[in-house]
Amino acid sequence: MSARAAGQGRPSRKAKPRGAADFVARGVDNVLGQNALGDFRPSDLWDTAGTLLRQSARQPLALARASLGFFGELGKVAAGESQHAPDAGDRRFSDPAWQESTIYSGLLQSYLALRESMSRYAKNSSLDPRQVERVDFLLAQIGDALAPSNFLFGNPAALRRAKETWGLSLVRGAKNLLGDLWKRRPIPSQVDEKAFKIGGNLAATPGEVVLRTEMFELIQYAPQTERVHARPIVVVPSIVNKYYVLDLAPGRSLIEYFIKQSMTVFVVAWRNPQPRHDRWGMAEYQDAIEAAIDAACAIRKSKDVNLWAVCGAGPVAVSLAGWFAAVKKKKIHSMMLFVSPLDTSAMSKAPGVGAFVDTASADAVAQPAKKALRKRRMSAKEFTVLFAMLRANDLIWHYWVSNYLLGNTPAAFDVLYWNGDGTGMTAQFNYDFAEFVETNPFVTPGAFKVRGKAMPALDALGIDSYVVGAANDHLCIWQGVYCSAQLLGKRSQFVLGNSGHIQTIVNPPGNPKSSYCTNTSLSATAEEWLASAERHQGSWWDHCVAWTRAHAGALVAAPKMAGNKKYPPLCAAPGVYVHERV
Repeated sequence: MSARAAGQGRPSRKAKPRGAADFVARGVDNVLGQNALGDFRPSDLWDTAGTLLRQSARQPLALARASLGFFGELGKVAAGESQHAPDAGDRRFSDPAWQESTIYSGLLQSYLALRESMSRYAKNSSLDPRQVERVDFLLAQIGDALAPSNFLFGNPAALRRAKETWGLSLVRGAKNLLGDLWKRRPIPSQVDEKAFKIGGNLAATPGEVVLRTEMFELIQYAPQTERVHARPIVVVPSIVNKYYVLDLAPGRSLIEYFIKQSMTVFVVAWRNPQPRHDRWGMAEYQDAIEAAIDAACAIRKSKDVNLWAVCGAGPVAVSLAGWFAAVKKKKIHSMMLFVSPLDTSAMSKAPGVGAFVDTASADAVAQPAKKALRKRRMSAKEFTVLFAMLRANDLIWHYWVSNYLLGNTPAAFDVLYWNGDGTGMTAQFNYDFAEFVETNPFVTPGAFKVRGKAMPALDALGIDSYVVGAANDHLCIWQGVYCSAQLLGKRSQFVLGNSGHIQTIVNPPGNPKSSYCTNTSLSATAEEWLASAERHQGSWWDHCVAWTRAHAGALVAAPKMAGNKKYPPLCAAPGVYVHERV
């Protein structure tokens, strides 16, 4: 079986550890941007809605009980006996009018009663537990949309602003809405795009494109020290995101920081695939990564590289490393994985949309309709909606109120700009990755074949690895990423940052709120690992630099020019492909 057909049979399953609450609760991530959810797409909610309607017809008494319970709560609201209150810290209802005004207080309590009834109905709908999770997620999306704060006359702050500005806030809000409609945004704008320029104040680290293929550009960054380590780093970003989250802005760039520590860095800048590229699957991305490794080795006259892979690129890079091990080639000296789960069973544990992830235990994977969906490409807009739904109140309705009802201009925040600069996923890679998630082949040695060769067990790859998890990751939950380190064996170092999926990566030293945990042993469970781990104040970047330096080779004179005769400089970084939008 090739890389297009990820596994053979049903692999064995490992029990997954539950969260370690004390450390995990500290960080908050407001941005999500990597896809690791198999074949879930927003349109799957239509199927869930159909399931809910059919179940309502089959079980009308459950719907009737939920409705009666809701109307009963409305009676308590009218009598002033309702005990409903918003969650602490719910910014939607922080205005004093929600408590001081009889009208707004009653409206709030009625809304909270509705949300409670919807959740109760999902749990009492006689569906199987997986479907209950999906229905609950759907109803939560509907409930968030129906919040009174999302409507002008239901939002006291918006009415007050309109009065204070003599209606100008509403005019500005209408202009913001028309602008988003004109640009066909699927959700309200989250950032002031005029404040950023790729190659100006974003993706600004100096370098040259030294290789351009149909799939990617390879950037070689200019050295910033007189001597550099001989072994180059090749960075493979997420296949469904633009690379510059790793080179976000001066002072906030992970790539820049490592270059200043005498590292030689190359990065793969993936092309934003168009429909004509839908043939690109895992096999093609494996070939592309190998081409980048070969170019970096030739330019730096090194026999191997230190390879980095981010999120969904992790399985592709690791499978290529497995092929190298199977054919006795030594092109990867060490590997670093960022928020990248290799044991895909943990994906179904992600909050909310994890219920839509089909793994080997899900009965939906064999459905022909589901298989057909996998052969469709996913657009950048679908990804935008998907990740926004994970935290709809923060990433959709907050901006709905701020932009349209209050008439505010979104703030200038570099991570949000990157998050909105989305890419799509080819049809073939969508299919291949969904197969990978379903079959979970890495947990069974030999279950995954690359170029006709069965991969050995991951702990037999013969390389050291550094695995970074994020304590508050809503996509690649850290316990699942910890399993990646376990699969890679005793030569793997696991590090846990205290923030979320993206904020753990964009984590320069100097942030007093940053911390990370390390532990030289790989315990049986994530909880055991964390219980005996050492917590460090600050960013994990310096810890990673020290680990990388031990694998980076001797210090040599920094190159005076990028590339070589075979790989001449083509243009300045950040190149051409990063500007492409579909």
